[in-house]
Amino acid sequence: MTGGLAAVGGAAAARPAAAATDYLIVVVEQAANQIQRFSNGTTNWNGTPGWYWSAPDTEDWKYLADAKRRLTANWDDVLVCCANGTSSTGGRAAMVRESDKKIVWQAVVPGNPHSVERIDGHGAIVTASSKARVTGDSYQSGGGINLFVPSAHGGLPPTSFAASISTGFPGAHGVMWDDVNELLLAIGDNELRAYRLVTDSSDIITGLSLVATLTFSGTGHDLQPDYASADIFYTVGGDASNPDHGIWKTHLVYNSFARTWSFATPARLHDWYFTKSFSRLPDGTEFWVDAPSAGTWWSDTVGFSGRGDSVRSGARFYKARFWSHALT
Repeated sequence: MTGGLAAVGGAAAARPAAAATDYLIVVVEQAANQIQRFSNGTTNWNGTPGWYWSAPDTEDWKYLADAKRRLTANWDDVLVCCANGTSSTGGRAAMVRESDKKIVWQAVVPGNPHSVERIDGHGAIVTASSKARVTGDSYQSGGGINLFVPSAHGGLPPTSFAASISTGFPGAHGVMWDDVNELLLAIGDNELRAYRLVTDSSDIITGLSLVATLTFSGTGHDLQPDYASADIFYTVGGDASNPDHGIWKTHLVYNSFARTWSFATPARLHDWYFTKSFSRLPDGTEFWVDAPSAGTWWSDTVGFSGRGDSVRSGARFYKARFWSHALT
């Protein structure tokens, strides 16, 4: 997609100035079905990426949908990733080791996973699927939020999600672990949610407890931290007929007297229609993937505030992430 911002009321003119810091960006690119890494200091992303990994050529690995770099104690730096898949059995979730590109863990997700996360300190993998593969809109077998929880700290997650820990969430598209507040955040149709982990005496996750919700109109597409502040960004899809479309920011608020969580009143940053991912780098530079229409979910461009956008000819970028984010 080129020139996509021109269709959103001149939003590009309001971009903040670019900072000089050079960061690494990881993208999922569906034309080659690869995870790819580029520098945000260049606008020409043609040629061989600085780092890349190709998904296996199987039906359940089609349409890579998310990738996040995470630090682990036992497997070094990994890319947690997921793919929608076209198989009747579902899509995939995996951990790919950065150093040798080896898959160190993977599982079939019986839905169409759009987002993935690793819960720091527990080693659990979480996926968000917008619907179940077989049961359609009943969201009973794969649709929603699914947790793959190791039986002991330091172990690999199982290859089947724990049904007792999974929860239905129509349209689930995004999931994020908030390591500061130790809450699991998820977004889907008409709602942003925050869950507290329920654990047993061995600190093994046994359930999720819903502690806060924020409602809106439309499909929540993405959920990411602001690396320049304590804010949370979320995107809502839809055309002008949906009043809540666009890029929004909020943050979590804890009431110590009532011991309750809530989301702060959201503020719209950009009046954009089909944005698939959005975040802000530590120097304040915003970056995003903005699709050109409701019927197209990819772009050959990753946008950056304050400078020219980065383009890879023929690419189908779906998500863009800050590569260097690593939980400890």
